[in-house]
Amino acid sequence: MTDELLAIEGLGVDLPSGGWLPSRGRPAINILSGVTLDLKRGETLGLVGESGSGKTTLARAVLGLQPISAGTLRFDGAPLESGSDFRAIRRRTALMFQDAAASLSPRMSVGEAVVEPFVIHRAPAGDRRAKALDLLAEVGLPPEMAARYPHELSGGQARRVGVARALALKPALVIADEPTAGLDVSVQAEILNLMADLKDRHGLSYLIITHNLALIRHVADRIAVLYLGRLVETGPTAEIFARPRHPYTQSLIAAEPRPDPRLRRADLAIRGEVPGILRRPTGCEFHTRCPIARDICRSTAPALHTIGTGHFARCHFPETTKKGG
Repeated sequence: MTDELLAIEGLGVDLPSGGWLPSRGRPAINILSGVTLDLKRGETLGLVGESGSGKTTLARAVLGLQPISAGTLRFDGAPLESGSDFRAIRRRTALMFQDAAASLSPRMSVGEAVVEPFVIHRAPAGDRRAKALDLLAEVGLPPEMAARYPHELSGGQARRVGVARALALKPALVIADEPTAGLDVSVQAEILNLMADLKDRHGLSYLIITHNLALIRHVADRIAVLYLGRLVETGPTAEIFARPRHPYTQSLIAAEPRPDPRLRRADLAIRGEVPGILRRPTGCEFHTRCPIARDICRSTAPALHTIGTGHFARCHFPETTKKGG
């Protein structure tokens, strides 16, 4: 058995340019290109980037919910190529949705929602009511919660129900899309502590998609940074926060709110708007917003440079970038 649970190699995703209408010969829109990542057993990998960077598309591709146009996927050493391959691994994976309340059917009680994975996958659950109560107890919810409906839940309670449902089939991998979105700071801490406790208790691996760098700084073992569907930097969390090597990563870290405005890094602020994917910049796609862009950045796409053990950055000048802290 290898330590590698999930392996993504050269992943590409294209979408039709015509939407619901026929494309009429127009080229497909490239969403993801050349993404190579791995996730080890018991590891938490944070996937960060601005809206539209392709984070959720990557998660959907991993689960077979989004067809891929290039590259390969492997889960626990087995290739994911056909519909049956993805159906098989969905029993070993779970997805925590960004809007926990909206992901619950208003017609189903909490108890019914929690055991719904057993119904979908036709898995034996024994006494389903007892199983629902056990799962709710594991995420810190009382038994009477099983009779409630989604509109009766607070944001934190709905999030805990989502965690309980994700745990139902004892997954190896949990993909959490913005797991603390819309929650008060104190409730965010409770959810993160719960996820950490469940990870240790069940040996879970997490792929966490988030904009919240303060969150990912404290929970992730490694970070992967996406920009316009390209992986621009990946490496150990502590190392990336101590010395990020890609200007985009530096800018994201510099944009974190600081209690003292004198500590803000104006020289690392991201300039301009995210370019449209229909008109991608030539060369390095970040050069239109990069504070250190040079002529080569405008004409030539950079290669992925090895910075250190497990640390990579896609930049022409990874050794000359400024510290983002």
